Parts: sequence; C-alpha cells; structure tokens
Amino acid sequence: DLIVHALASAERRSCEEKGVMQRDVMPLTTFVAEDVRQLEVRSQYLIVRDVARIFSRWDKLVPMSGSSGTVGFELYADDELKQRPGWIATNPLGKSTITLSIELPYEKEGYAVYLAILRSYKGMGTFRAEVRDYGDDSKKKMPPKKITTKDIDGLWASPISVWSDVQVTGDDDPGCTGYCEVTVITNPKVNGRDGNKVKLPLTLSAH
Repeated sequence: DLIVHALASAERRSCEEKGVMQRDVMPLTTFVAEDVRQLEVRSQYLIVRDVARIFSRWDKLVPMSGSSGTVGFELYADDELKQRPGWIATNPLGKSTITLSIELPYEKEGYAVYLAILRSYKGMGTFRAEVRDYGDDSKKKMPPKKITTKDIDGLWASPISVWSDVQVTGDDDPGCTGYCEVTVITNPKVNGRDGNKVKLPLTLSAH
C-alpha cells in the first residue's frame, strides 16, 4: 500500500505539472546508499533500542532515570490499531526531554548514531538531538569529550506518515567512541502548524 500510494502521489503531481517528487521529499522507508562505505556502515548495527517492534529481537528503548531522564515524553501507541508505539511528546510549548544511553566498547574511530523518528505531513514538531561522547569514561567522571547536535524536523511534504532514520553523528566523525548519551529536546510549536508531535520508536548504533 505504501509503495502504491507513493507512486500514485508522484503521478498525480506530475499530471498537475508540479513534477515528480524529488528524492529529498520521498519517504525514506528504505535506505539508499551513496557508496559502498555507507551501505557497509548502515548494514552493521551494533545496538538497536526498540519500542515499535521494528527489530523485535533487540533491547527495549528505555530512557535514563534521575535528573537526566524523561520530561514530557510518554510511551504509547497513538495509531488507530494501537500497533505503533513510541516515545511521544506533544507539548506546544516544547522543552520535552528524553535521554537515552549507548554503551559500546571504546573505539577511537567511533560509532555512528541514528534516531528513528516519525515523519508526517501534518501535526509534527521540531527538536534538537544531542549526542554526548564520554568514550571509555562510563562513570562520567570527566565532562564529555565531544558534543554533537543536530536540528531535526518531523514535518515533510509527502502525504504519508512513515518512520525515517536520521543520522546524528557522521560515519567518519568520532561523535560516539564508547559510552554516549543521546538527548532529545523539543522546540515550541512552529507558527502555522496544527501540532507539535515528536515520536521516537528506536535508536540505532553502527560501526
């Protein structure tokens, strides 16, 4: 159904003389590699934290507790069939926060960190993802070695709602070299939008 819908949408836009949808607005339901290196990186996930049962054999996506824990995010399924759970925030004022941990063996070259988010054509908000890299200092005795941030928007033009994985740290950039924490902070609702939803089903970590 998803493929048929996308093709029909592209054909309709073409008939309306708007042209076929370009790649950057097509739903990212699958990953298209730019080169062999990217394909290798993304096909070798080391840690998958999942609440949407996309990768049911992997660990649950459980946020950190305490002062670095969760404010404004709740775990539930908001689709009609109640089959697509995720950590969801909807506060129009923003400032909802969730922090997740990644524990991997220390490696100087680092790991790539991804967030899977819901992208849709209505009701979506924006947020900032922050990865703090502590390397081999899992007790956090020292400040993070590096902090990587990325601004992300859950809204797009395609008239469907699908999961989309967003790379936060680069394949060749040591943004996470061992123990890392990933924090998502939502922004206030964008003027003119009919909602401020941010939905996270899983995190992925790759070599």
